[in-house]
Amino acid sequence: MTRAQRTTRACQAGAFLSAASAGYSLTWHPWLAVPGLVGAGFLLWAAASTHGAGDRRADLHERLHDAASSDAALLDTDQPPRSAA
Repeated sequence: MTRAQRTTRACQAGAFLSAASAGYSLTWHPWLAVPGLVGAGFLLWAAASTHGAGDRRADLHERLHDAASSDAALLDTDQPPRSAA
């Protein structure tokens, strides 16, 4: 599991707990749920942002790996080295 995936899962779990506490606070007074819902929204935004960054990093890694393997295929020759003389 990558660092971005761990951060995404942690933010999602925090958002769930924040929304659950907002639901419990809602039983006392409706305005008490607002901070929990705002916190849950922020954590979900952070999770989506981190998930997107992780996907971009994985795509970049895949493209660099493909470029390196194609370069290796182009530079791989079975010819003996030429002499400078």
